[in-house]
Amino acid sequence: MFVGNISQYDKESRFLPEYIRPWIEKLVSLAKSDLQPGRHTFDTVNYMNVDVTETAPAGQRLMEAHRDYIDIQYVLDGEETIGWQPLCQAGPVVDDSRADSDAWFYNPDVAADTVIAMTPGTYAVFTPADGHRCLCAPDGQGKAIKKAILKIHV
Repeated sequence: MFVGNISQYDKESRFLPEYIRPWIEKLVSLAKSDLQPGRHTFDTVNYMNVDVTETAPAGQRLMEAHRDYIDIQYVLDGEETIGWQPLCQAGPVVDDSRADSDAWFYNPDVAADTVIAMTPGTYAVFTPADGHRCLCAPDGQGKAIKKAILKIHV
């Protein structure tokens, strides 16, 4: 897992894996445009979802993980927290109804999450070894958020 902010990307980029850098740079360039909600396809396997949705209390959110994709999550407007745990500590899969779209869900104890504050400009990179509980309300009250999620095939 990696977390950063595009306002200092020039300073942190050299510490990121080589294969991640072009995708964050693509995200930075796309974020300057008015991204419309929906799926944006880049090639046969890599794409980006732009979601406009609401946050919710962390206790109401499941943790997710992916086996075939790296997520690069980026807040465009609003704020959220993301709870992170190594997948090896997330427990058993509790919901595999979206396995066909490479999403497995877990329900580990929220108190064990490492909490990442996500504000506009912040990005977080999650590998298949990372459980991530997205769209958590920082103050416990649901609010609107617009975010981009790059899905990079591994």
